[in-house]
Amino acid sequence: MHRVPLSGSAARVTPRDWATSLLSGPAVEPPPPYAGAIHDEFAWHVVKYLADDAVLRSEHPVEPTDRLPGALFTFDFVIEVPVRDDAGDVTAMRRVAFEIGGARNLPEHQRQLRRDATVLASGAADAVYRLRGSDLLDHMEDVLFLVAQWDAELFSARGQINLKTLAGPEARSLAIRPEQPSALVPYPIGDADPARALWHVANGEAPHVLVRRLDARYPDVWESYAAPVKPLATEVPYRKAS
Repeated sequence: MHRVPLSGSAARVTPRDWATSLLSGPAVEPPPPYAGAIHDEFAWHVVKYLADDAVLRSEHPVEPTDRLPGALFTFDFVIEVPVRDDAGDVTAMRRVAFEIGGARNLPEHQRQLRRDATVLASGAADAVYRLRGSDLLDHMEDVLFLVAQWDAELFSARGQINLKTLAGPEARSLAIRPEQPSALVPYPIGDADPARALWHVANGEAPHVLVRRLDARYPDVWESYAAPVKPLATEVPYRKAS
């Protein structure tokens, strides 16, 4: 288990710095580098805002079980935080999964939706986020601010304050409902990179951030998309032949 510093510039951080860092803060398992540059960028930013008792896991496996037959894949990231009762005792762990990369077409989006809903139905994760790489590159703090509106327990009090300070007015003005399965934050075309602004004008699409999320606590939102989940096997009492 490695821990990462809560300050500094991503541009000055090397994989060696990540791997050898033992300062206090959220745990990272395993240390970077990860599958791609955008994954490194996400991890470096998110750990600066996470709660100290959070654990950031990369390439987290979801293996076949009785309740999720045939599953064998990994989440890009899973953040785990302890759930505490009023007395401060840990009663459970909340697991929030993050997948980076948007769907390229409707059929792919439907496949992703089905998989995410099935994962929630199986209990393999408590919530699943889907984040677009372009949104992380252009509006990282806006994306993380939206995540903090849904899952505040993942972040430290200081981290939430910092995200609210760094997020743009468009993200801060958005009201998020707990069961809401997605959030779209539009931006003025004039704020976009000139090359991208031309693309947005040509395609009639305003620049925006899109965050998708499903939460196990709100099955009415996702249950209809889930594949049938095989129930857990139950033991049959042994009976002697008469």
